[in-house]
Amino acid sequence: MKTTFKLLIVLALVATFSSCKKESNGPDAKADFTMQEKSTANRNAQAKAIGSFTFTKALVGVKKVKFEMEHNGNDQDYKYKGAYTFDVLTGTSTPPIQPVDIQPGTYKKIKVKIDNVMPSGNSIEIAGTYNIAGMSYQFEFTSTSDQEYEVENPNGISVPQGHTVTFVLELDLQSLFSGVDFATATVDNDGVIRINNSSNPVLQDIIENNFDDIMDCEGHDHDD
Repeated sequence: MKTTFKLLIVLALVATFSSCKKESNGPDAKADFTMQEKSTANRNAQAKAIGSFTFTKALVGVKKVKFEMEHNGNDQDYKYKGAYTFDVLTGTSTPPIQPVDIQPGTYKKIKVKIDNVMPSGNSIEIAGTYNIAGMSYQFEFTSTSDQEYEVENPNGISVPQGHTVTFVLELDLQSLFSGVDFATATVDNDGVIRINNSSNPVLQDIIENNFDDIMDCEGHDHDD
């Protein structure tokens, strides 16, 4: 059996881990993790209203992911650390992430640490084209900031013995650019709007602030 713990978010990120710290003995379940773009069908009305995006790149660097549960009145957590790049458009990571052993139980919280661990030195890289009212803007957004996101499911996700838990972080890339007016941006000589620490920093602040809009989380069971 496989349990999916969906984290609905309004941003763009990536992550993976290579080591696991266990704080209890006898793990009989496994945890998997992925990051992917939120589907067009599920995109919220606000995102649909702000224009049409075509994304050609969406990479996120993840330094740490932690799953937390309560067992016999004590908090237990499982940490995965590394330097991983998640391709949000394909749902893959470099290097590939592998399922790891965890203790069966009820998991209520997940924390994801985004950091500048990608080979480029960035924590986030997003590129594409934005179309609105007959105008087309080519853009590249990069960030070196580090941020930690925490999503909690009050009811918890029960992970029975022999199950695999898949934690799916869904990122609404289009909503990430909510409030960004590309018409006010400085355009480079090659026609690309670059949004980073030194170019269009006001727009960069807007985008980075949108990363704080974590929405909801849910879980469901399905057969392998």
